[in-house]
Amino acid sequence: MSLRKYVLRVIAALILGILSTSGPLLAKEPAEESLILFKKSLANMGFTVQEGRMDFPDIVGMCCQCQLPSCFANNPASPYGIFVLPPSPSQPANVPNPYSEWFTEDQVYPAGWSWFWRLRADEAVVFLGTTPPEMDYFGFTAYLYDRYDPGIIPPDCTFGSDQTRPPPPSALDRLPLFASLGDTVNNMVVKVPGDKKNPFLKEVVFILAVDQNIERRIRMALHRAGYLDNIINTVVVSPNLARLGVESDKDSLTFVLRMESDMTPALQRYIDSPKTLVRVSPTEPIPASELHPLALPKLRVRGTGITEVPLLPLVDQLGRAIVAAYPDYDVQPIHTVNWYEGYNCIENGLNCLGDNRDTPYIPPVFNPLTYIPEQDLALRTGEFYVAYGVNHKASRKATYSNVAILGWTKKSSPMLIDNNDMVRSADYYLGLHSDDPRANLLYAFVVARPGGCVGDPRFCIEVGYDCASGVAEQDPLALVFRAYLEPRTEVGPAYAEIVIDRILKFIPKP
Repeated sequence: MSLRKYVLRVIAALILGILSTSGPLLAKEPAEESLILFKKSLANMGFTVQEGRMDFPDIVGMCCQCQLPSCFANNPASPYGIFVLPPSPSQPANVPNPYSEWFTEDQVYPAGWSWFWRLRADEAVVFLGTTPPEMDYFGFTAYLYDRYDPGIIPPDCTFGSDQTRPPPPSALDRLPLFASLGDTVNNMVVKVPGDKKNPFLKEVVFILAVDQNIERRIRMALHRAGYLDNIINTVVVSPNLARLGVESDKDSLTFVLRMESDMTPALQRYIDSPKTLVRVSPTEPIPASELHPLALPKLRVRGTGITEVPLLPLVDQLGRAIVAAYPDYDVQPIHTVNWYEGYNCIENGLNCLGDNRDTPYIPPVFNPLTYIPEQDLALRTGEFYVAYGVNHKASRKATYSNVAILGWTKKSSPMLIDNNDMVRSADYYLGLHSDDPRANLLYAFVVARPGGCVGDPRFCIEVGYDCASGVAEQDPLALVFRAYLEPRTEVGPAYAEIVIDRILKFIPKP
């Protein structure tokens, strides 16, 4: 491209960036001409470009049909965007990516494609598209999915009454970690043109890279195609965390878009809109001695020093009122645990189940080596849970919070209670005219089996028994708490600064 054409393209891109601040209606997908020019520039630089795609799968549906090894403790509020890629050009044919056989057998993707893929240290993954429409929260997170560990044999997957599916060869000797590789690029920090308070439906680019020079050359190709630095987000994969390469003993990675929103027409249009995902590989692999890893960015620091502790006496009062409301039941508190972050899981060889630094994760206590709950979590007919505590959005410690209902065996969440559902739900127990005006910061919600609702029916959710929409009768039914994004820190609130949500299990007295 001539200098004159390049300058004109940059000016045009600047004008579009300015116009895009006037509202999401002016947001656009990457122009086909720019994409062609970007790929052509990469080819001229000596890169091989492989097409992948971002998919928005029905995670629970696929999991229940044994097309996935787990539902990964999904958040059921809305779809996840998954980066799906083919094998690297230099990847041996006898080294398939994890679970690629299942995806191929079920004709979900072309042969060899997977959600979980290996990456050479001289490769990168590039996404070109737009951010989601307006919602409470979105975030893009890179993960180390699994690691070579001889002797690991995943359990068979069960579906139906008597059907099982053994794990594919690609999953053998692989330890699932599903651990984040750093901070999430969320709606508060993402680089997009225009007003940072309106990051929705804006043009965006992500470069997932290991090496400084590879990232620099890809950025140069983007500039030549008219993409400006104000939309380019680099996500670093550090060789200090991931064992990079395409051999059988190397880690697999994945990249996930989370969105916390109901399925609106705008969200459906976003899911259906064109997006570009490519793997970029030097045609001639670069020796490790010539690579210079990108520096890991500093993690955003949790905590402001402001806590929810002043609400603790009121939460205790609410707990006593809930127990007093159901005198015909025995009460069993369900103990919870503050779960690890990605770095901890990588270091200790634990499955982080797709953690995210933008929220604390608070599940019931379980053995971190066996993942067996330490209490009886089966919720039988006539029994019910009451989840209660602080509505963390109302207390301003989060922009979005929820209680996910989790079937423990498959780690499936078919339904949840969010901060909007929680509003005024504690009134039934504290009284509609509580003397404490802070009562509207609390919540209390019943989780029961079909026909088992008690208390205020507006604040009760019934969980059936079907895999795709409920939890099997004898399967442990767990409640997992999340609180996304403290506004002042742009990351999840500190565990020590929130009042941890609580669970009471009510069992009919004999």
